[in-house]
Amino acid sequence: MIGWNIRSIRYGIVPVVIMMLTIVLVACGGGAADDAASFVQVREAPADYTIEDLKAIGFKASKDYDVEGLPDGLDAWKGFWGLDPYDRHDYEIRFYASHALAVSSGQQLAIDATGAEFEAKRDEQVWTEGVKDRWQARGVTDVSSGGSRQAPGPTYQDWAIVGNMVILCDGLDSEQAILRCASLIDNFLPDDAG
Repeated sequence: MIGWNIRSIRYGIVPVVIMMLTIVLVACGGGAADDAASFVQVREAPADYTIEDLKAIGFKASKDYDVEGLPDGLDAWKGFWGLDPYDRHDYEIRFYASHALAVSSGQQLAIDATGAEFEAKRDEQVWTEGVKDRWQARGVTDVSSGGSRQAPGPTYQDWAIVGNMVILCDGLDSEQAILRCASLIDNFLPDDAG
């Protein structure tokens, strides 16, 4: 009889604990998915920026692109950044004279240079400088052969505009790229900006 009581208590508690954990998880929100969904992709900023402003927060510029052919573009860079020096990510940053020009001249080019749009329009880019950097071969584990194979695709899955900057962000998908854009922007802009 005692064994039956302990077992019934144990099996009665497990569903209650599972239900409580479910409530806590739902109450805490969806985490990264919610962060990506609430991300403001186009926002003004308190100033116009240059690559030097990004370098001041640890952005490592690796290529200075020729902006000939980039409508209204002043400067463009490929580089990497991350709070953790062992976990940095690729970005392409394009600078314009103003926020208005970044939006009017840069937004559609950013859309065309990221994700599925880039995959579909790779050979039809308005600005061809750096196109090869926007396409990469990623290693994908092939469980059937015990090795890996290359899965080419867009380097940058999504973008953001902050002030006079158009930022292309890497990631395996749009959500991850948006989170990486958000991380860079949050560490770049003052707390009261944007």
